Amino acid sequence: MASVVKTDTITGLASATTLTLPTTTKIGATAIVSASAGSATIIAEGGTTTTNIQQGLVKCWARVTGTGSGAPAADSFNVGGTTDSGTGDYEVAYTNNFTDGEYCITLGDSTNANVASGTHTRCNTSSAAGHGLQVYYNGALADAASVFCQVTGDLA
Repeated sequence: MASVVKTDTITGLASATTLTLPTTTKIGATAIVSASAGSATIIAEGGTTTTNIQQGLVKCWARVTGTGSGAPAADSFNVGGTTDSGTGDYEVAYTNNFTDGEYCITLGDSTNANVASGTHTRCNTSSAAGHGLQVYYNGALADAASVFCQVTGDLA
């Protein structure tokens, strides 16, 4: 016979802030498996493969206002600040650094009406502390209404 426990709070026995669960824990039909300290996998949507939760998360994203003074971030996550380094040239500094400059950045831009086509965005630098973004229109740097980036990789 299965038991049902209804509660609002669970606390640990040795420490009120620490609760130890089995290596594999099911929440409903979803199994979460602790592979090692700070790492866990979850069964993917199809039910046949697993996904590492830490590796699969976006660690930083930003929507930078490309035509505003100072290139402020309109919205962001893990961004300590943004800088307008000149026409079409922006810098993004992270709140929490990555382990090194070896991470993946996905970029995009929303251009002004006068540069609505023929644009591309590229990362011009990357370090553990931040990265640069450049927006080009027909081979020349150009300001964009918004510049978007998301970063995946290992945080320090």
